[in-house]
Formats: sequence, C-alpha cells, structure tokens
Amino acid sequence: MWAKGIVLLVITVVMTGWVEPWSTVAVGQTPACLVATMHGDVRGIDRGQSCEFRAVPFGLSTAGEGRWKAPVAAAAWAPAVLDATVALPVCAQINPAGLLAGSEDCLKLNIWAPHPHSGPPLPVIVWLHAGSFLLTSGAVGQSNATRFVEANDVIVVAPNYRLGAFGFLGHRALRGESLGTAGNYGLLDQRLALEWVRTHIAAFGGDPNRITIAGQSAGGLSVSLHLVSPGSDGLFDRAIMQGGFASYRWRTRDDGEAQGDAFATALGCNDPAQVLTCLRAKTRDQVLRALPTGTEQFAETGRTHWSPIVDGLVIPDQPRWLYESGAFSRVPIIIGSNRDEGWTWVNRSFAGDITQEQYESALQTEFGADAAAILATYPSAEYGSPKSALAQAVTDAEYACGAERLARLIERTNTPLYLYQFNYAVDAVAPDRAVHGLDVNFLFGTDIGAPLLTPPATYVLTGPDLDVSRSMAGYWRRFADTGNPNTDDETVVHWQVFNRPDGEGRGADRYLILDAPVRTAMRLREEQCAFWDPYFFRSITAAVPAHTP
Repeated sequence: MWAKGIVLLVITVVMTGWVEPWSTVAVGQTPACLVATMHGDVRGIDRGQSCEFRAVPFGLSTAGEGRWKAPVAAAAWAPAVLDATVALPVCAQINPAGLLAGSEDCLKLNIWAPHPHSGPPLPVIVWLHAGSFLLTSGAVGQSNATRFVEANDVIVVAPNYRLGAFGFLGHRALRGESLGTAGNYGLLDQRLALEWVRTHIAAFGGDPNRITIAGQSAGGLSVSLHLVSPGSDGLFDRAIMQGGFASYRWRTRDDGEAQGDAFATALGCNDPAQVLTCLRAKTRDQVLRALPTGTEQFAETGRTHWSPIVDGLVIPDQPRWLYESGAFSRVPIIIGSNRDEGWTWVNRSFAGDITQEQYESALQTEFGADAAAILATYPSAEYGSPKSALAQAVTDAEYACGAERLARLIERTNTPLYLYQFNYAVDAVAPDRAVHGLDVNFLFGTDIGAPLLTPPATYVLTGPDLDVSRSMAGYWRRFADTGNPNTDDETVVHWQVFNRPDGEGRGADRYLILDAPVRTAMRLREEQCAFWDPYFFRSITAAVPAHTP
C-alpha cells in the first residue's frame, strides 16, 4: 500500500473489488513514498507528482556459485524498510568509456508511479533497456520515466538483467546443470522480473492483469524473444517492439558453445572436469576482459558479440520460424522502427563519406553472393551517395522490413497488431535522419544527450518536439491500458490495425507515421521488403557476416 509520513490508512473498497492505494499523511510530516509489499515496506523518492523507487531487488546475487545459473527470486527484507532512494546498480559491463563497471549483485529494478493516485489500478509497462546486450541498465537517463508517468497515469518498471558473458555464455558444460541448457541467463532474469511484477505491482497501484512488456533495440529484441519463449507465456498482456525484432537468424547452440570454448581458453580453464569451477573462480574483471567485445558497427571483425542463443528450451527454434508457425503469445502487439535506423551502424563504421568501391566492398563482405542483387536494388544514384545507399539497405534489411515481415506473420493469426515508423528527425543528432534510439527520448519525453549527441551535450526538447512526444506517449499509454492505441478524440489520428483483407499480399497494410504531423500510410517500403523477404540473414551487427549460415 502507498503511504505518506508515518500514519497509514488502508481503505478497502468492497464495491469495486480493488484496494485504495493511497493513505493519509500526518500534519506537519514531510511527504514520503512508502509502500507495503508482501516482502516488506519500501520507501522511495517523492517527486511531487510521482514516486520513484530505485534498486528494488527481484533476484538474489548471481555472483560465485550463482554465476551462469537461473536467477533465484529475492528474499523478503521485512521487518526492515527497504531504502529505495539509492541508485540502481549496473550489471557487470565495460561501459562506453571503456571502464570496467558494475556488479553481479544487480538483479534489481526501478519503478515510477504517479503520485498521488487514488483511482483504480493503473496499467503497467515493463521497459527492457537497450545496450546491445552488453551495456547500460534500467536506470539509463534516456528512458527515465518521470515525465511519462506524470503525464499519462501509468506505471513503468525497468529491470536490470545480466549482460555480456555473464548473461549469454553458452558453454557446453553448463548444459549439465539444473536448466539442461545454457546461454540465455539475461532473458531468464527478465522473466523473473516479469514474475515479480505480476506478484508485487498491485502494492504500487498497478494492475497485474494489464502488463505491457516493451523495449527498444536489445530491449525490443528481448520482447520479441519472450513472445516465442514458452516459459514467458502468460507473464504479460501486451507487447511493444521498437527498433529490434527477432526476424533474422540467431546464434545457435553450436555457435554459443564454440564461443564458450574460446572464452574458457582465454581464461586458461582448459580442464573439462574443472572448467566450471575454474570459470566461476575468475573475477568480474577477468570475465569482462576475456574476449575483445564488439561495438556493433556494420563492418567489424575480430570482436565478440554476446547475445541470446537458440538453445532449444528458452528459445525453442529460430524465432522467425516460430512466428511463421504461429508459436508465439497471442497478445496485442505494437511493432515499428525509425526511418533511418541503419545510418547509425554505417556511420560508426565509416565516419566520413565512402566511395562506390567501398560501398560495393562492404556489400560483398556482409552479403557474399547476394551483394550484386542488393547493389542493383540500392544504386548509389538513387539515394544520393554510396553511404546513403548502404544505410538504406541496412535500414530495410534489418529494421523496416524486419518489422513488416513480423507484422505479416503475426497478422495472419488474427492477433491485433499495430505497425508504425518513427520519422521525426532532430538535426542536432543527425540532420534529416530519424536514427536508431531517437524514439526512446520522444516516448519518455527526455532531453537528448550521449550517446545520440556526440560530443556529449544536451538537446532540450522544444515545443514541436514535445508535441510529437505527447502524441507517441498517448498511443503507448492507451495501448497499455486497453490493447488498443486509439481514442474517441477525433483530433487524434486513428491508428488502424495492420491487416491484408484481400489475402493476396497487398490489401491495406496500413501503418502510422510518427512525425509532425502524425499521419497514416500504406504498404511500408513495399518493393524493398518484397526484395528482402526471401533472405534469412544474420544480424548486420553480429560478429560474423550476415550471409554466414
């Protein structure tokens, strides 16, 4: 239950069947955000119109013998009061500055909730953070949910999950332990967080029957994987994928185990009988430094990329095939991408302009025998420059057409699905380009800083920016509430369900364009997506070329 000060008044409303989540405050007392959960009381930060609860534990430490094992639910802390005003720790990682950071005792989450709230339970969004499965945390400033929850009467929960080798090591010796599989510990952490939310969120004023799982980039990829993971079914009621979709070919168990062997060798753990004991005895820093880590550029070799694995259990098969067979959770879904996602990765690899020869060489390296067909589909002259043509090819291959492909597969099961493209550009970030990650700032209404602005600076959202932000946030909030992003307000553009009424591949295929103004369109990148549809490449930012089997 919510509380203010030290006087608690719990009001049970029998007529409606819900519990009044707010209490009174003693005269003269400083307001405080105090919640009574079944694990004990939690005191958060009073922001005036919202409460922020930081570093609430949902899992035990994964250090020592807990390393590379399924997470275990956190224990109760009562009779102590949990101080949820401290910073959320980051999970062990190499941060953007190249410094070793974080802890293996990191399975904690942040909660933002409106304050005060005296109405029925609120919809809940569980936000899975981005960071290439390597970086950041649930407290990354870009997705600070204070403004979002205050303006939209919704609760946001942002959990940490294990990253890099700690979250996605697929060594074969780990298969013999309790799970019978290995390599997806980070996804299991996310699942445990969802279980925690189902159990505890009512105490914070949330509705455990209206949980939306959402995320961008690695977070969006995580959402799409939970949709096809049998163990996650039933833990959420809606799903939102932004700029990340499991429609390409993922690492297999064999891939994971080969990487696991290289990892063990690098740490000198070569005795099969002692390999796990040896690995678990290594320090955090030794694990982080064992293999050189990639930075998700378009063209990058000699680097390690850690990510989820098709292990046969947590992820039963290639996600694209599971979507094709209808083996996914049938909940309402929003899926979409930014208009210029690919520019981010191409610009990391080629900071300046590139020549036609470099363009053709990059296509050959990444796509092998299919490079000629791709070059013919994306001629430089049509896109203004070789670099722009390459960026558009990457955008379509992995993002626009990845979203459109999953939309088609999901739609044919009559599952409600809403497709969008975010087109709004901020010139301070990239002139006339809606790049990867920009949508997150607009969803949460946060000012833009690193890594989108380089060198690090701050771009404060202006009046027109905030108009776009309010529109996007409104759609997301209504979707979290009812599974439908629309409203009866005729001033709000109606977002139609994605469908193909003629059954022959064209039909309506309507999608929403988030821009100034918001508008609708039909058949997203139709010609280009028809070109990419037969291919089943790996990610263009993976450790191996996209054409690798």
